[in-house]
Amino acid sequence: MKKAYDVIIIGAGHNGLVTSAYLARQGLRVLVCEKRSIIGGSACTEEIVKDFKFSRASYLLSLFRQKIIDDLNLREHGLKYYYRDPFSYTPIKNPINNNQRSLLLSSDNQLNMKQIAQFSKKDAENYHLYEEWLTKICRAIDELIHSPPPDLSRMNQKYKIFDRFRAYNYSMKIFYNLFKKLRLNGSMDLYQLLTSPAGRILDKWFESDVIKTTLATDGLIGAMLGPYDSGTGYILLHHVMGGLDGQANAWYYVRGGMGGISNAIASSARSSGVEIRTNCNVNHIDIRNSKVEGVVLENGEEIKGKLVASNATAYITFKNLILNDIIKTNKDLDELKKHILQMDYTSGTTKINLALSGLPNFLANPNKNINELQPHHQCTIHLNSESMSATHNAYLQALNGKPSQYPLIEMVIPSSLDPTLAPKNCHVALLFTQYTPYRLPNGKQIEITNEYKENYYRNVINSIEEYAPGFEKLIIGRDMLFPSDLEEQFSLTGGNIFHGALSLDQIYSFRPAISCSNHRTPVDGLYLCGSSTHPGGGVTGMPGFNAAMIMLQDWRRNKSSFK
Repeated sequence: MKKAYDVIIIGAGHNGLVTSAYLARQGLRVLVCEKRSIIGGSACTEEIVKDFKFSRASYLLSLFRQKIIDDLNLREHGLKYYYRDPFSYTPIKNPINNNQRSLLLSSDNQLNMKQIAQFSKKDAENYHLYEEWLTKICRAIDELIHSPPPDLSRMNQKYKIFDRFRAYNYSMKIFYNLFKKLRLNGSMDLYQLLTSPAGRILDKWFESDVIKTTLATDGLIGAMLGPYDSGTGYILLHHVMGGLDGQANAWYYVRGGMGGISNAIASSARSSGVEIRTNCNVNHIDIRNSKVEGVVLENGEEIKGKLVASNATAYITFKNLILNDIIKTNKDLDELKKHILQMDYTSGTTKINLALSGLPNFLANPNKNINELQPHHQCTIHLNSESMSATHNAYLQALNGKPSQYPLIEMVIPSSLDPTLAPKNCHVALLFTQYTPYRLPNGKQIEITNEYKENYYRNVINSIEEYAPGFEKLIIGRDMLFPSDLEEQFSLTGGNIFHGALSLDQIYSFRPAISCSNHRTPVDGLYLCGSSTHPGGGVTGMPGFNAAMIMLQDWRRNKSSFK
């Protein structure tokens, strides 16, 4: 017997769950179909090594919007997180003198000045000004992040004059408010961040390589770009947009791993009536006469739905979930598919999750006693992050089709604050590393063999050993996710953690394309709610929130036709 719903959402990643929760709170009957056995998508927790819980893909919380936490009462549904202070640690491999052994950054501006002054007194004075500069821009663009982008396609002459006027009016309002907040100088600063390399921006503010490289990682994580490539300035801005509980640019560990936030959203959604089915793989979206009718599962089951929202990447949605016969009969859909398949999904990211029998002991700041936590253990630990030129060289190696010999490594040890992740005196270390190319410059896909993986793993471990001798002896289990694994296991096209590169031609009204930038597609009743849409990747919840607002708007406007 076919069961009918008002809305079917494909994928129980955090954005899909956010969409489902907001729709259900307005009385809609919502089903979420998840192909994996667990929910959360990339924001999940899995016990790959017995008794060790890994945040397998995403690993920190900051960009998630406070409004969603409050609206969905996520704390009441189990969301807890740990504030990290200090938050950044860069050990120095070959210190010039005994004073320059590491760089530790925290919320204490006086401490930061003292730490940075080891390398440059000028940089120590500029750091707080730099943070204020970025924060001011972030707060000014909050409205852009919290709102769907203008629907530029509706400004076309083929639309009715009222639709065109509404699109123009919305666009003017958004950008007028932005300019009002930023003024001329701030608008120029935003333009600079959108178009400049992170390296060039940091060169204007700082002179020390250590501080520049440490901060540059925010512009490189998840991208197949070097520090002096255009577009990395925006990625840097994207990574500092967050902050919970009034703490700007603060990053947190979620209790129980990143699955903790997905589980809280799911709990909130279920409390409003959402049905979530796991091991429920959608074969294709049922489309008839350019209108959504529901979905067809891999087992042949048909489920009727008046609206369908895909939380999958735009690539998977249009390549795998819409039948070719349907696309060929719709010119707009055919053109959209061609555009989406040609988007940039390149990735150089490999995530390595390790189960440790103890805490690493860094030469720069030795442990006082075995397994005694030091402040730097709770930080994001930046390795091979002391030289901009070395970082650039690591990227150039990957451009030539070879994994970096001295990879960029961000290590976090969430068990330093969260005791639920590992047995007593044991720890979980999550390594976000770059660069591991998936494709050659000519577009040819690289075969990521076991030998390729082991060689790169050796590069990573050897690098860590230079900073923390004996680290390898602590490893009692591992889980490695190369770009091909991220694609296979989490359906991240190309292994790209953002659902597509955050380049200037793939953000805001161009994400993923002008004709569906506001979550609507050329198919009546079909929407996108994942990170392929504005504002892009990261655990923000905003693609899901904005999609829900658009869907509710359409539902109310066309309610009579859904009866």
